[in-house]
Amino acid sequence: MRVRVRLVSLLRDAVGGRSLVEVELPGSEASFEDVLKALYEQYPSLARLVEKLRERGLEILVVSEKGREGGVKEGDTVVLLPPASGG
Repeated sequence: MRVRVRLVSLLRDAVGGRSLVEVELPGSEASFEDVLKALYEQYPSLARLVEKLRERGLEILVVSEKGREGGVKEGDTVVLLPPASGG
């Protein structure tokens, strides 16, 4: 299945300035961790940055047109939101 990943702020820089990338996953449902693993395989430079931001409060959201709960499914968009700074 294909899942879109939306990258915000400095995360875009780690993938050449792209704000939206796609990852391919086996099966019809996956966890956030599965999505991140596939993303890291495609963009190794992103792995260290995301893991560092997870320690600081990175938000991982799923946007689904189907409006259901559970894992990530075909056509969903996973959004990675780094913690905001400033005031």
